[in-house]
Amino acid sequence: MVYYPYIRGKQFELIALRDMCSFIENKNIISPIIEPIKEINSTIIKTIESLKSYGINFSIILNPQEGTIKSSEYTGLIDAVRVEIGEYENYQPAFIIDESISLTEINSYVEKYRLRNISLVINQIPRDENEFEKLLLSGSIGCVLLRDDDSAVRRLGRWVKGVEKVLLAERFNVKVRNADYANPDDEPFTDDHLFYSKEGYTGFSDYLTIGNIYKEGGFSPYAVAIHLTYLTDDHKIRIHHFVSDSNDDYEDVPGKFKEALAKLIQFIDEEKMQTMACNQFRQIEKEGSYPGLGSLKKLSILNHIELVYRFFAGI
Repeated sequence: MVYYPYIRGKQFELIALRDMCSFIENKNIISPIIEPIKEINSTIIKTIESLKSYGINFSIILNPQEGTIKSSEYTGLIDAVRVEIGEYENYQPAFIIDESISLTEINSYVEKYRLRNISLVINQIPRDENEFEKLLLSGSIGCVLLRDDDSAVRRLGRWVKGVEKVLLAERFNVKVRNADYANPDDEPFTDDHLFYSKEGYTGFSDYLTIGNIYKEGGFSPYAVAIHLTYLTDDHKIRIHHFVSDSNDDYEDVPGKFKEALAKLIQFIDEEKMQTMACNQFRQIEKEGSYPGLGSLKKLSILNHIELVYRFFAGI
């Protein structure tokens, strides 16, 4: 696999993965990482079913660090995921590794279930070096995702042998207010897809057009911002922010959306962008409808995944 989009288990993020399945023909490019934020529910079950039915490779984090599932209470999640996965072969259980993680519990899981390769998302080097070394040498680790912003984690990648090594990086420039994305409204996003292999990685990962900062719920915004990545002539990926103009209060969110959408439509038509998400934006503009803020996030995610997929599929 080449690209490992990191998805939190919110409703519209999971729906984006379901929509993604329809354009993934080459199954060796995209492998989503899903961090559940709630107990297994109908939304994530439908997503798992879609990924399985299309033969998509994916991982589910079994000790999530955000949302309502705490890392010390993940036994039920493990059992629930195993029921839904069944005998599906293109799935890898995944665990987050940081200073606070109980490696004894993870090693116990690895010893109990040796039939699958395990993926590790290494955010920090854990304190228990002996248990960590035991885990790395267990023979069950198939892939490690290494956080780019931690120097110790990057050094770890130099001596971990015999596993897939994936660069995990935060590339979305998170700002306090939606209105702040108007300045600048266009900025670099990533060139990891061009250089990951030259830097010793077998793949790369990011938090898409959302960022790594987790927020529980939404609220009526003063400004509506739509974030869309696009490929430049030199094959780098930039991101454009389409921000509404009437941002003095939180009234008339649908009107703010139409202001942002008009800018987006002009941009994607000029750039001749034909991703599934861009065509859905065109349909929304044609109908004059307001799909809701969750759908904007879904389309932004979907566009980014398809952009990366098309690059590696040569489309």
